[in-house]
Amino acid sequence: MKIKWKNENLRLEMKMNILDYVHHHENISISSLADYTNQEYILVEAVVEELRDEGLIPSKGFKKNITG
Repeated sequence: MKIKWKNENLRLEMKMNILDYVHHHENISISSLADYTNQEYILVEAVVEELRDEGLIPSKGFKKNITG
């Protein structure tokens, strides 16, 4: 998923927040990350995909559903 970011600082802040959350929790979902970052699901999913592509977070143990 490719998103054109108008606010690069928001993307970087979300990356850091998501990495922090992933480091401290198990069985993470898009819903829990959206709640934690206070951002829309689509933005969270885009950042998660980017972090996966960079090899910074694993796909295993991560629930893709948005219902929590």
